[in-house]
Amino acid sequence: MFLAKCVNIVQDEKFNIKLFGVKIMAVQTSTGTLFAIVAAEPATIDQAGFAALTFVDVGEVTDVAEYGADTSVVTHQPLATGVVEKFKGFVNYGSSTVSFGRDTTDAGQALLLSGSDGINKNVRHSVRVTYQNGDLDYFTCKVFSFKKVPGSADAIVTATSNIEIESVIVEA
Repeated sequence: MFLAKCVNIVQDEKFNIKLFGVKIMAVQTSTGTLFAIVAAEPATIDQAGFAALTFVDVGEVTDVAEYGADTSVVTHQPLATGVVEKFKGFVNYGSSTVSFGRDTTDAGQALLLSGSDGINKNVRHSVRVTYQNGDLDYFTCKVFSFKKVPGSADAIVTATSNIEIESVIVEA
């Protein structure tokens, strides 16, 4: 601690390490990450719109797969040049699979189940991912699957849910 004070090393409220006011470490582990969902859309696709919603944490989450924008490639092949030209086409915000230990009493898991094949199967949902350092990702999606994984010997009964993202990812 004495050495940290002598060289002006501090940790801010988002767990970023700073040396003389310059951020030197911003990576984090996924431990403490929370995945929350609500069967509703925000009034606006921005931080204020999403923050006005009441999210329910999905319990026992063990993995949230990658997600984010993927733009299609549009090509043009002019005979005069013989060079393929590339342009950006439509944006697909992708999908993600969420894995969790199955808990039939968990309200968040119940929302995923009802969004897959229940009363909310045609409802656009909103998602909030909260990272260890307090950063948030928000987006809208539809739930396309909810699959139980009974597993094998000495395993926890789990489930997975696939979501298809339909909006820009709002970082807050």
